[in-house]
Amino acid sequence: MNKEILVALPNDSLGGAELYLKNITRWYLENTNLNVNIIFLKRKKTGDWSDLEKFKNCKLVYCGANREVYGAIILLWKMLLYLPRKYQIIYTSHVHLTGIIGILIRCGIIKKYKFIGRESTLIFSRFKGHRLISFKISYYFGYPALDLLICQTYLMKYELEISLPWLIKKVNVKVVENPIVIPQEIKTNDLNIDNNIPFIVAAGRYIKEKGFDILIKSFVQIKQEFPNLKLIILGEGPERDSLQNLIKSLKMDNEIILYGHTKNVFIFFKKARLCVVSSRIEGFPNVLLQMIAMNNNVVSTKCAGDIEKIRGIELAEPNNINSLVTALRNNLLSNSSANRKYFNDEINARTVTSFIKKIEQYTNAKLT
Repeated sequence: MNKEILVALPNDSLGGAELYLKNITRWYLENTNLNVNIIFLKRKKTGDWSDLEKFKNCKLVYCGANREVYGAIILLWKMLLYLPRKYQIIYTSHVHLTGIIGILIRCGIIKKYKFIGRESTLIFSRFKGHRLISFKISYYFGYPALDLLICQTYLMKYELEISLPWLIKKVNVKVVENPIVIPQEIKTNDLNIDNNIPFIVAAGRYIKEKGFDILIKSFVQIKQEFPNLKLIILGEGPERDSLQNLIKSLKMDNEIILYGHTKNVFIFFKKARLCVVSSRIEGFPNVLLQMIAMNNNVVSTKCAGDIEKIRGIELAEPNNINSLVTALRNNLLSNSSANRKYFNDEINARTVTSFIKKIEQYTNAKLT
């Protein structure tokens, strides 16, 4: 009988944490005979995981809830009635999910060989109030069940050490860099804009943390020196109306495009004159890795730890229009061809296979 893997997520969207889990999931489906159970607390929304159903050893399970707390109750019911309760490996990358699965393990409802969690952001820098309290509850009750907790950067691990010193003593915490998967084929017809128009591109959820308001204001200044440039921001989110109003107030309706969601960001990154990460704060922006894989011209704010270690990226201070303007201008005026070697070296060191090997090393276990 094949062994089981559990991958647990809040929903089927494909943000950075979800994409990380999908890349890991696909690796197991392509390289092992293990049965992979992918569980979403919420109802099906995007269908971005449906392509994995072609694998016979893959099962997608939607709890169908509107809120995570209700999804957790439904998950418990499903576990008690018909889902597997014993797993070779469990992967999570969201604090609440890690907490929920950890509690089920500690209560004996789920049995596991290795439980691997990953921190998705700088929780204690980003959240306050009731939200932070709910995260602390997850840490306290669920995280002791972990066999390995992955931090994306040393800054993330340091924040945990300062904020939760007891956790570092109880749980094996290691820094493991995000893996990245580059598609072998990029469909050029997904680029629904004039190929002759030079553009800057950014991507992410339309939320304040992404700093798209800062980028828009910076672009207005850059536009004066590079009048042919346009700005395209890929994504979707609650700040769309606010960003659109900002664009309108700056009279840049025809120059800045809130493109919305696209399943093929890579073609935009490849065709862009310049790619930019404008975030105020991140755990580590996976989109940055996608950008350096496709383009030699990349600007990023210092929104996360270890970004400055990647040679070739033009850096700017977060939440600082002048700093971002300077970084954009410097990159647009420079010859960035030498960056290709630096970026290739970075991408080649971040394969999913090398990531799995590090996990096996840190858990002292064969997980395939």
